[in-house]
Amino acid sequence: MVRWISIAGLVAVTVGVFLGFYYLDDVEKALAIVTVMTVGVEGVLGFVRHVFLYKADMKRLGWETDRPDWMWEVGFANLGFGAMAVLAVAAGWGVKAQALVLLGYALYLFQAAMLHLYRYLTDEERSPARLWRSVMLTLLIVVIMAFFAVYALLA
Repeated sequence: MVRWISIAGLVAVTVGVFLGFYYLDDVEKALAIVTVMTVGVEGVLGFVRHVFLYKADMKRLGWETDRPDWMWEVGFANLGFGAMAVLAVAAGWGVKAQALVLLGYALYLFQAAMLHLYRYLTDEERSPARLWRSVMLTLLIVVIMAFFAVYALLA
């Protein structure tokens, strides 16, 4: 189940980025789509994965422990960002609020990517999945989210 929720999150991000670029000439529409899909949907799905399915998610990440509170903390952060993304768009708070949510989540994901990179470099067994999915793909998403936020602020 956790694998499918993870895939659903990647699909949401991919669709959001695709539609964001498709509607790039309409900055407000593009930013709203990217904000809801890459932060809102992914944030809520991340919350479900980390809080309700934490045992399977820890196993998927290779970070099994008998103290899962850190997983819940990450899940709550995901929900906080996800809720703010949806609220910023639904309440019509405008480009600046949405860009701020995108940049905040991008910084959060950048830090997660650096943690995964550290784990990749220091683990005895170096998992290619961790390098590509948890580091490289996350960094690509960070760059794309930052692009949309900055593009919207400068438009």
